[in-house]
Amino acid sequence: MPALPFFLALLLNACSQPQDPVVTPSAVQFIDAAAQAGLEFEHYNGFSGDYYYVETFGPGSAFFDYDNDGWQDIYLVNGSYLTGLAPDPLPSNQLYRNLGDGTFANRTDATGAGDQGYGMGAAAADFDNDGDQDLYLSNFGRNGLYRNDEGHFTDVAAAVGVDDARWSTSSAFLDYDLDGDLDLFVANYVDFNLNSNVVCKEGKIRTYCRPQAYEALGDILYRNDGSRYSDVTSTAGIILKGRGLGVALSDYDLDGDTDIYVANDGTMNFLYENRRGSFSETGLQAGTRYNEDGRAEAGMGVDFGDYNNDGHQDLFVTNFAYETNTLYHNSGEGHFNDVATRVGLSEASYDPLGFGTKFLDYDNDNDLDLFIANGHVLDLMDQVDTTLTLTYYQSNQLLRNDGGTHFTDVSAELGPGFAAKNVGRGTAVADYDNDGDIDLLVNGVADPPRLLRNDGGNQQHWLIVELVGAGHRDALGTRIVARFDATSQTRERQSGGSYLSSHDPRLHFGLGSATNVDLDIRWPDGQEQQLRAVAANQILRLSQRPAP
Repeated sequence: MPALPFFLALLLNACSQPQDPVVTPSAVQFIDAAAQAGLEFEHYNGFSGDYYYVETFGPGSAFFDYDNDGWQDIYLVNGSYLTGLAPDPLPSNQLYRNLGDGTFANRTDATGAGDQGYGMGAAAADFDNDGDQDLYLSNFGRNGLYRNDEGHFTDVAAAVGVDDARWSTSSAFLDYDLDGDLDLFVANYVDFNLNSNVVCKEGKIRTYCRPQAYEALGDILYRNDGSRYSDVTSTAGIILKGRGLGVALSDYDLDGDTDIYVANDGTMNFLYENRRGSFSETGLQAGTRYNEDGRAEAGMGVDFGDYNNDGHQDLFVTNFAYETNTLYHNSGEGHFNDVATRVGLSEASYDPLGFGTKFLDYDNDNDLDLFIANGHVLDLMDQVDTTLTLTYYQSNQLLRNDGGTHFTDVSAELGPGFAAKNVGRGTAVADYDNDGDIDLLVNGVADPPRLLRNDGGNQQHWLIVELVGAGHRDALGTRIVARFDATSQTRERQSGGSYLSSHDPRLHFGLGSATNVDLDIRWPDGQEQQLRAVAANQILRLSQRPAP
């Protein structure tokens, strides 16, 4: 009997302990469909034991419709070997054709798209305006430009002058000078080669270095001159060096041309304001160089999006662990404010190390949510940080937008696709199954890809708009305002965004309960067009009228 009070004390103590909150599954569930869809791929980073800095940064990915059949195909960027005996077969990037039934078929060899460089990222666009999507590939080593000729790819980078051999990261196409053809911006990282590899340690443990171990490289702006590209970096005002990783584009100041934002690793970020073909770096004046504490952070991924539906493109940047991701609210008067803490993003992003990111309306409820792919850069993180608050493999996050004033981390509610951890890097988004909701593709270091299929996001209404321009067919720089139910949404058709990746070019609008919508379109050349009472739940192909 003396043991009874002790047992009761234990029982009462156990009952008084805080319990894990009960997670109620969301009506929207994400399923990792990569294996059943046929994406038989695992990234190869060439790990050698010498901790070459490049091993921990890639890879990117792309959604694009290479064969013009109306279904978004997948391109997965791969690494390569760095030293020692070459693997057989050699690793290469992989192209998967969307068969329209939820599965993909590998078409790498048949199309010639399997670049074998040490890959970083991919940007898709019709650079030669011939009606099919081409690929620019940023590498550690010479970059590639794979021209698509009716489904067969040829690397023409050297022939057209865009085969820079420095360490390139994210890239994006744009018509910066409004002459009707697609120019190209490429971010570069650091001056690193295998012979300059620095031995770095955390305590006594050999690890990858921090970015400050290597000199920053300058970025590049190429002007499309028809048959070739010209390097106009200096003359256009792209003059700073900053260890660029992420690139996002927007006409953030609504003056009719495309501005450039570069997320830099450990140095101030750049906002290049486009002044009719000449750029000025205005990040300090605009409030986007630093976070709200006036500190430069380790910028990785970046995206523009109008999270509060006020008609102005806001800006989101992912950063290192023990920093917070940054949400810059666009005031509409040429200035941004860091509101990450105010809207609930700081706490959710303090421990994870974020890379790929995208604004998207995953539940079609009329506001843009945020996806973040996480994963550390130190593979021995559990030995470096014995408190185990940081790990190498990390969970991805989806932050639900609650009416434009607050974000809530709902990852745990969204099903098995968010349960698995990864070393997340490049993230691309698309409605790959054409069912009206946005799916996610995450490529990771020495990891298989995650194809997170959105099941249930289309329970509310939606509209997808595919644009065909009268100048360049990609219609980059087009702005659409959708109006319905006394509210509005603004989307821009831009290249870039996220980290090392390229996305479904079609613009997606989540409409909630609205069954039709009015569209105001401003094309890249300033031509305006209005469509009224457009029915919801369709993919609308919209071609620009030729100028009179």
